[in-house]
Amino acid sequence: MKQMKIQMMIWSGFDMAKRTPIEDYAISRKIVRLMREGFPQKQATAIAFRMFKDGELPIPQPPKKRQTRRERMDAYMKKMRNRRRR
Repeated sequence: MKQMKIQMMIWSGFDMAKRTPIEDYAISRKIVRLMREGFPQKQATAIAFRMFKDGELPIPQPPKKRQTRRERMDAYMKKMRNRRRR
């Protein structure tokens, strides 16, 4: 009974890792790069996931949201006010 419960948890995705889409993208790009270097797919996958787990895989940061015109204008005005006070 216990064995069946464990299998159900695994099949239902209970133990799946929580990764962001950008982390998944970085892992898949690393797998492709390793395969181009000559590693078999299974070995490349294992290497890429180990690198991710150990924190050796660089994860690209999403681009910063561009400020609106109003935010840029407010920042400029604040900068100018501070400049006048000196």
